[in-house]
Amino acid sequence: MFLVLLMSGMVFSQFDPAEAQVDAAALSRAMKSVAVLTAETKDGKESRGLAFLAAGEGRAVTAAHLLKNASRVTLSFQDGVELLSPGIIAVDEKRGLAMIEVPASGREGLTLVQTSISPGTMVHCGAVRDGTYGFVQLSVSEVHQGASGVERYVLTGEAPSGNSGSPALDQKGNVTGMVIETTEGRLLVPSAFIAAIDASSPLKSWGGEVPEMVDAAQADPGPGPMDEIDQAILDFFVILYDHDSVYRWGQETTNGHGFMQGVPEVVYHYQTKLEMAIKKLGGVDTGDPLRKKIIMNLLEVGKNQVVAVNYFTQAVVVGQGAKAWGAQSQDLNKRAWAAINIAGEVLMSELSAIHELYERSTVLSEKMHRDIKYSLGIEKRVAPFAIGAVTTIEKPFRLLVLYSGTFGEALGLKAGDTILSAAGLKFDAEGSMEDFKAVILENLGKTIDVVVERDGKQTTLKMKIPGEIPEKYVLPQTL
Repeated sequence: MFLVLLMSGMVFSQFDPAEAQVDAAALSRAMKSVAVLTAETKDGKESRGLAFLAAGEGRAVTAAHLLKNASRVTLSFQDGVELLSPGIIAVDEKRGLAMIEVPASGREGLTLVQTSISPGTMVHCGAVRDGTYGFVQLSVSEVHQGASGVERYVLTGEAPSGNSGSPALDQKGNVTGMVIETTEGRLLVPSAFIAAIDASSPLKSWGGEVPEMVDAAQADPGPGPMDEIDQAILDFFVILYDHDSVYRWGQETTNGHGFMQGVPEVVYHYQTKLEMAIKKLGGVDTGDPLRKKIIMNLLEVGKNQVVAVNYFTQAVVVGQGAKAWGAQSQDLNKRAWAAINIAGEVLMSELSAIHELYERSTVLSEKMHRDIKYSLGIEKRVAPFAIGAVTTIEKPFRLLVLYSGTFGEALGLKAGDTILSAAGLKFDAEGSMEDFKAVILENLGKTIDVVVERDGKQTTLKMKIPGEIPEKYVLPQTL
């Protein structure tokens, strides 16, 4: 949330009484020296963040990771003026800082001041959102000593993303440091390190021999507190996925007279796992607004899935006691499906935030199972058709459920099968059913050997693949 919005020369302040001494006019003047930085590479990729004038006119500082492989760098100021940077002057790789040259524009460089920083220290950070230039108020929440001795100050507070390289100002508009966005959250680099950059270094043009850049997340990673949070989020995604799969398997096995056998034990097992995961994730404390939003969303999703299974188990127990799937059991089961559908809707409501965290998080981007990526729309499915199976992350090739009338059934597969290989391609726990579907696409009109484990034994199926995928199995296209 913007604490000070600077629009058409007007300042709108929402500071608390404790912040009454903030010099809003000074912040407004400081914003004239802040610019949106756009770095373009030769292959057309863009990085965007902020930069600010410092160390005298003609010099700007920014986050080094934004400049990686840059061939053209543009600075766009609040008044609409755009300047092309001729090149880079110096880089502090350890702290993720860079100094670049900018043409003279009559703007003053911001004043660097050194001050003590400790948990609770408040700073006003430049931010640009939807073309509006302003400041947000953040606070230092943690101080970590990195492996190389560099202290890392973690910032918390509500702020839009995409503002790496922002100046952090005190109440008088002086620079106390720079904000760098990393996979661990927002970090504050003290102004002493900005002042230490050698402004006399020879200029190097973009696209030439530039000092090796490092991503901000790689610069002295230290203990990586955000990685632990992201791992907890990823673990929760896995449990959610498998819990949903087991719920659907439980529904399938109790159809007809299956309810007379009672609730399958594995359903209770995964219900307990999810309840424990909710408790664990609920205890995660983070000041990062993006992660906080996702955690709150996942907790709501998880609670709805727990409710769904509770209704389902009640339906089965009532049916078993009455020896009939009567009105009460049917009503409870409808409530179960309603809760599971709500869980899905809640999850989808924060897809954009989940996608943003995936792009920022090394843990999620490197460790997330492909089936979760497909379900969240992070990656596009390999094949545009459905097999009709339900699987788990733990065993992605075991057909926990294979619905009647599906393509998988037409191909000769059965519920409970584990697909071991197809057309000579072996599958393992790191794969996805999309790999099997890809083999089908590659062998249209052919007969292939598909090895499955069925009833404890390996069986080779002579699977005849149609010349084209029947239309009724093709998934609807999405924009």
